[in-house]
Amino acid sequence: MSHLSIVEAPAPSPTRPRLSAGEPPPRIDDLAAQLSELGKELSVEQAVEIGRLVVERLYKGDLSSWRGRGPKTHSLRSLSRRSDLPVSSSALYRSIALYELSSRLGGLQRWAEAGLGISHLRLVLGLPELDQRRLLDAAIHETWTVADLEREAVAARKRSPARASRGGRPRLPRFVKSVNRLRKTAEAPDELFGDLDAAASMSEEDLTEIRDMLATIRVRCSELERALDRVAPPIVRND
Repeated sequence: MSHLSIVEAPAPSPTRPRLSAGEPPPRIDDLAAQLSELGKELSVEQAVEIGRLVVERLYKGDLSSWRGRGPKTHSLRSLSRRSDLPVSSSALYRSIALYELSSRLGGLQRWAEAGLGISHLRLVLGLPELDQRRLLDAAIHETWTVADLEREAVAARKRSPARASRGGRPRLPRFVKSVNRLRKTAEAPDELFGDLDAAASMSEEDLTEIRDMLATIRVRCSELERALDRVAPPIVRND
């Protein structure tokens, strides 16, 4: 199962009957069924295949549309919320990112066969291609653990030069963008607490993963606040 032999996107289907309120589109049903066939225990190859299927079906194979969160984002959101998916929402999005990485690097097979797993590969997401190749090769040759690779990936991000601005508004620092995304989510209770009753029917494994993610968010927010205070201490006024 390799994404290098990408199948063509299916031809447009005939006009379908109008859906009733709340009924998922047939395309999402078909995609969910395909993903379920891949199973729950994800290898690198399976994760890449999941990403390929999502991009092919929802973005017509156009990764640039995925990067820009194109018009099918609502369909992806609907897919990620389904209880019949074999993977969690976070694993679904990570699979798409791994498919993008695989497409950029011409496949991930040689690194996977050398022993690097998803936990390794996800650490180089978002880095320049040269850094991605360098770090993955070094992880093999130096037999790096996940912690070793994470340390080197963080260092590579710090060394990576910021792209020159082409005019207009100054580019926002990445931490500000992250905080803005968190704020938008927090200020949209219909999204943040939407479909909360579905938790009653979720597996203990999925609930544990969600709680772990919430714990990670709390810890990282606290770390960011402390780091911000170190870099730019708050002004204390003696009024």
